[in-house]
Amino acid sequence: ARHGLVVPCATGRLDVQGLIDYLLDKEVMNPLTLTRLTKMPVPDWADPKDVSYHFWKHKKKGDILEFDTEEEDAAAIAALNAKLAELPSMMKGDKCLNKWGWGMDDVILLAWLRRLTCIKGVEFPESVVVYMSGVGKQVVDYKQHSV
Repeated sequence: ARHGLVVPCATGRLDVQGLIDYLLDKEVMNPLTLTRLTKMPVPDWADPKDVSYHFWKHKKKGDILEFDTEEEDAAAIAALNAKLAELPSMMKGDKCLNKWGWGMDDVILLAWLRRLTCIKGVEFPESVVVYMSGVGKQVVDYKQHSV
């Protein structure tokens, strides 16, 4: 590997990068996740001061914490589900994005997919659920706590 990593470098595949860019879109993902994540049962959010700081920091940056209406939220979740439905066709390997196996593309994408499990109503295709569970407890599933 070019950087001495134990996984291959990111490939720069346009389909994968397009999905990651969508997941990094602050106008969509911040209002879907910033408030919901603080309701997940993790030590980061156990102290109300940490939650307050989280909100203060994002408000100061001008981030949108939530959509104004339930309809906007529902529309964003529907659009997200449509994007997630495209993911199985991107998986060229056995439970991974590339035919040669796990790589940095997977490492980057899985972190963002994990974040989405806090959203009630998100629909992961079955092959994506298998993909996400392939790394065991390293990808936490918040689905039972989703809001």
